[in-house]
Amino acid sequence: MTDPAAVDSSGLAVRLAANTLVLAAGNFLGSLIAFFTFVAVTRGLGPETYGHLTAATAYLFIPTVLAEAGLSAAILREISGRPERTEPAMRASLPLRTAVGLAFVALATVLAVFLPFDHETKVAIAISSIGAFLTLLSLSLLPVLQSQLKMQWAVAGNLAGRVVALVLTLAVLAADYGLEGAVTAQVIGIAVTFLVHFAIVARLVSLRPLMDVPYWRSLAATSVVLGLAIALGQIYFRIDALLLAVLRDATEVGLYGAAFKFLELAEFFVAAFGLSLFPPLTRFVATRDERAPALVQKAFDLVIATAAAIAVALFVFAEDIILVTAGPEFRDSAVALQILAPYVLFSFANGIFWRVLMASERDRKLLGVSSSVLVFNVALNLALIPEYGYKAAAATSVISEAAITVPMVFAVRRERLLPGLRYLPVVATAAAVMGLVGWFVGAPALIAGVLAGAAYLAVLLALPGTARSFVFGDLLPALRRS
Repeated sequence: MTDPAAVDSSGLAVRLAANTLVLAAGNFLGSLIAFFTFVAVTRGLGPETYGHLTAATAYLFIPTVLAEAGLSAAILREISGRPERTEPAMRASLPLRTAVGLAFVALATVLAVFLPFDHETKVAIAISSIGAFLTLLSLSLLPVLQSQLKMQWAVAGNLAGRVVALVLTLAVLAADYGLEGAVTAQVIGIAVTFLVHFAIVARLVSLRPLMDVPYWRSLAATSVVLGLAIALGQIYFRIDALLLAVLRDATEVGLYGAAFKFLELAEFFVAAFGLSLFPPLTRFVATRDERAPALVQKAFDLVIATAAAIAVALFVFAEDIILVTAGPEFRDSAVALQILAPYVLFSFANGIFWRVLMASERDRKLLGVSSSVLVFNVALNLALIPEYGYKAAAATSVISEAAITVPMVFAVRRERLLPGLRYLPVVATAAAVMGLVGWFVGAPALIAGVLAGAAYLAVLLALPGTARSFVFGDLLPALRRS
């Protein structure tokens, strides 16, 4: 007789995979559009001006994540556990989030005038501040789509905004409007994304504002610790570019930003998987469902397998990637990209650990970890950047991400949700084959990359483990049944 729990678990895995594949496909298209935008901007602006844009983006990232303050995560956790709270929670939270976002972005924009940035960077900050505020408004709408596993609509909004931004970027660069034009194009793209998200979410739940001060106090109390943890963890992800802007010249910021852009693009996958994983994991943890460990294990295995392929590709093909995208002016970025390649492995693993602790409501633990790594990262950057520049920033990013893995592992272990490492030998074997094919195939970079990727996938599907069992044991049978 078939075990109902096993059938349900398999069905959940397929639903999660379907949602994740939709997100991954959408994010891949979004990344592809962002990639072409990146190519156009780097080639159109050059290292120095691109450095001003990178510094402005890194600076405004700080008030954006501080204003977010964990509110989306707190609301998502609330409505994932209690779906009937979706509409009242959204109606009550929107006025608060609008006011907080406006205050943080306005304050940061004024403060930038008095900071030691170049004039071009200050201009980019002033224009981009509008986009930062609209980004916060979009983030305030996403918990509805996340909790209902309808993130295809979020993807649609992102794609629409990115297409508009790309078209406008090409137009303003062709008209020689420079940095100001490129930044304005990005802001208009963000505005399109917000309008699409608003239209979709408004069809699912009422967004009529509700002034509920007691709920605001409750939401602030439950989100402040988590919000600081998320904010500090994300700030350290961008603080090195900001420190480079202060301690070195804009050209180095541009070189580092060109290399780091590929880590940002890689993060789209783990973000997509995390968005699908979090709602059911939250329910499993809240109800002490026995499926939670298996869900975490499968998620960990799949993201590590993905991260390994990305890390090998970034290391082996670093120079080709930079030359084909940013152009010869950014050739020196290739070294930074090779240094940054291992970052993906730690970052993807920590993405899973982070969501396990969020689902388990270990907010104070997350705050302790993120604050510690931020202090460590800033201290290391301040010590090394003045002498070694952007290469030191790259190395510091990898060291910091590796350092944060240790306390995360211990924290997840206490929740009895620490995944095992039994799949790592398979992933390591596939990565070694991929690396050898990439190094020695003796073909143009594009052909070598495709062959190396195909070899990696073939090894994963040939050897026993999560990828093989999922494809042949869960996904294909589900497709046959449908």
